[in-house]
Amino acid sequence: MRLPPGVQGPLLAAIAGAWLTGCVSHPVGPARTFERYEDKAATTAESALSSVSTTLLAAQLGTDGQAWGTYLSIVISEQEDKLSEAQSTFGSVQPPDGEADALRQQLGDLLNDALDHVTAVRLNVRRGLLGELADVAEPLNDDQIKFRAFLEAHQ
Repeated sequence: MRLPPGVQGPLLAAIAGAWLTGCVSHPVGPARTFERYEDKAATTAESALSSVSTTLLAAQLGTDGQAWGTYLSIVISEQEDKLSEAQSTFGSVQPPDGEADALRQQLGDLLNDALDHVTAVRLNVRRGLLGELADVAEPLNDDQIKFRAFLEAHQ
């Protein structure tokens, strides 16, 4: 299979990003203290940031005509699944106190927004609207900023 000119480098970068997303551990088990709960929240935010970043890269590749829709559909769908999985896993961890309840709400809102934005990108890919992906993915830039700020505050 031959790739169009200029696709190989960005394609490899996207593959590496997708592969690295699987390398972030997910929080499992109880959190008996706020500090432990905060650690689990940070791990979840790292995973979400990875999925958001990979989706942004894939959207840019699609807009620039440097990746096929079929490939983008798979990459973005995997990121959507990983983000949903991280959200579900974190949601299953019981917060140990009121401070953790607030943290749970804050991260939960970030995860919900990011998942909605990744889903919007996936839907546009499936509809064949590759030229519009960067515009549709624009809210993910804000999601990246918010996840980085969350991590800065909680690591």
